[in-house]
Amino acid sequence: MFISRRFWACALFLAAACGCAAGGAYLVSPALREAADTRVAVLPFDNQSTDISAAEIMRGLAAEGFEKRGYTHLEPAEVDAKLSGLGVSEGGQLPGLKPADIGKALGADLLCYGDVEDFTFQNLGFVVRKSVVLSVKIVSASTGETLYEGSGSGKDLKMYFNKDEAKAAFVEQMVVKLVQNVLKTPLKREAEAAAWKALDRLPRR
Repeated sequence: MFISRRFWACALFLAAACGCAAGGAYLVSPALREAADTRVAVLPFDNQSTDISAAEIMRGLAAEGFEKRGYTHLEPAEVDAKLSGLGVSEGGQLPGLKPADIGKALGADLLCYGDVEDFTFQNLGFVVRKSVVLSVKIVSASTGETLYEGSGSGKDLKMYFNKDEAKAAFVEQMVVKLVQNVLKTPLKREAEAAAWKALDRLPRR
């Protein structure tokens, strides 16, 4: 089977993209280390990807990440119910509210905002690309100060040069995607990696 030069150019570009740094720049304020109240309200995440489940999946993984680092996260259902009273049902609406108003409604000072920048599973036969990119920030509701910012990614790229191997891989990855969707864990490994790296510099309590 003939494979064009354009195909391989695209494949090499994808390989380079997946080889980029797994974590982004971090900001950690001394005020976060000194915060007496370690409760965090993990707000609904914004979603730039085409996967409608991505925001909720990454929000849940971020909440788990806070718990593992010694913080206590407010129950998502409680957070959502109180935000509903402010007219908010999704992450994209949060910039329209002041952190002070959100904190007052939730009774918490540490507010976690998140943005799912990528949540992609591409199965092109000869190229299988998985990519999850998440950025998070923690804002103090009382002062409006950004106490923490971080980003992380989870990526996997596989290229097949043999037609039979590519065909087998295509079927295998379709099954993997189907099973993960049924179990509501799409891109599980990549999503967990992105969430963990986004919170990598978060001070432990």
